[in-house]
Amino acid sequence: MSTEATADQAAEYIPEKVKKAEKKLEENPYDLDAWSILIREAQNQPIDKARKTYERLVAQFPSSGRFWKLFIEAEDAHCMFLSRKNNYFLRL
Repeated sequence: MSTEATADQAAEYIPEKVKKAEKKLEENPYDLDAWSILIREAQNQPIDKARKTYERLVAQFPSSGRFWKLFIEAEDAHCMFLSRKNNYFLRL
């Protein structure tokens, strides 16, 4: 098996608990236990992958300040990382 095929499989891997949570949300889009699983998974992903989950979350619960805060903090952490990285390059 080539390293490209292995990398593709790793990139496509979705944990079983996430699949189950997605199935539960199809049945009940307000299932907070299922959303909690997706939130935890999103918090362990780069923002580019997690953004879709956060956008779905705030679309489902638009008046939840708690969920908006999670989304904003994830975006902010990404921006802070990029800012620090750019600052390191400016020193070179």
